[in-house]
Amino acid sequence: MRYWIWLALQSAISRKGALLIIVFSTAISVALLLAVLKVRDDTKTSFTNAISGVDLIVGSKGSPTELILYSVFHIGRPTSLISGKSISEIQKINQVKWIVPIQLGDTYRSYPVVGTNSYFFDSIKAQNRSLTFTSGQAFSDQKDHELVLGANVAKQYKHRIGDRIILSHGTGKGPAQDHANSPFVVTGILAATGTPIDNSVFISIQSFNNLHDGSKNLQFAQLDSAQYTAFFIGLQQRSAVFSVRRQIDALKSFSLMAIMPGVALDELWQTMEIAENALILVSLGVVLTSIFGIIAALMVSLEARGREIATLRAIGARPSQIFFFIIWETFMISLSGIVFGWALLQITLLVFSEWFMKEWGILIQSGLPSQNDVLAILSILATALLCSTLPAIKAYRLALHEGLNPPSI
Repeated sequence: MRYWIWLALQSAISRKGALLIIVFSTAISVALLLAVLKVRDDTKTSFTNAISGVDLIVGSKGSPTELILYSVFHIGRPTSLISGKSISEIQKINQVKWIVPIQLGDTYRSYPVVGTNSYFFDSIKAQNRSLTFTSGQAFSDQKDHELVLGANVAKQYKHRIGDRIILSHGTGKGPAQDHANSPFVVTGILAATGTPIDNSVFISIQSFNNLHDGSKNLQFAQLDSAQYTAFFIGLQQRSAVFSVRRQIDALKSFSLMAIMPGVALDELWQTMEIAENALILVSLGVVLTSIFGIIAALMVSLEARGREIATLRAIGARPSQIFFFIIWETFMISLSGIVFGWALLQITLLVFSEWFMKEWGILIQSGLPSQNDVLAILSILATALLCSTLPAIKAYRLALHEGLNPPSI
């Protein structure tokens, strides 16, 4: 076996120019397939961890998908608001540890404004990491006209601590829709998390209510100071989540619905499986094209390797050994392409992982191949070896021909 490995290496070295191109193209296609699998897995993880540390999300009764969309991703709006009186009822439930209210409705240059309290920055996590500030600090619940910027908002408009910002009511479109008489001061800028938090502006509940209740313009909605869009709830023990959920759903005085964010996000992710599978199919097509390229190159090279096969037959090689010689050669080429492709992917992830998180909101990290990666690699090798039987059979026939008509040396 060692002799045949050495012989295959020497044969490859004699054709190193063409084989290096084949190995490189294989590496690119393998890196593309593994990158798609990596992005798919890490995107799903980033998506399902868009909000962490929250055991339940409470909103008005309706669709769980709509609740998760407007409360976490700030897409759409609730059919009705939640009465602030429900907070005291929920707080009476023994297992409830903390409640963070959320108010939505205003924007800052198309970015959503989130009314909440300072506990948001201590209790809520993103990608299983606590929120941190790159500069400044959280707003004070007792002070008015202070705000905190998400990383992307601050980066987009190059805001710094102390800048004065004017918010807009609703989408900010139409006449007299800004709160020009109530400018806010930036007190903190959050670090990038790769979640919708990066694209949000945070103000206190008191500021949110005063912003509207104090307005004399009839075009602005007069919000009840005790009305909220949703509640984020943390529990003493996560094992009590089902019990607390039933108790909240059973509150007769309020039309409330409690959902588990992890379950709701998993269900929402399933709606994107079509796009996910399409990416994988495209990548598989690229890999198969590369494998067929290897086989085609071997088939073509056999036309010019008659002397090599004749020499092998002259030194005693059997046709079956020539057959497995070609199989082994294909295995080495494919394995080299896979190794180089995986290494190329890891280098790319090391260099661009921070950029992916800031620009695309995907937390991608380099590391050992996952179970899906291993299955994909083994499938590539198996497909390459299966397809290599075509040039191997051709080499077998050539070897058999050389045995029947030995060359004159």
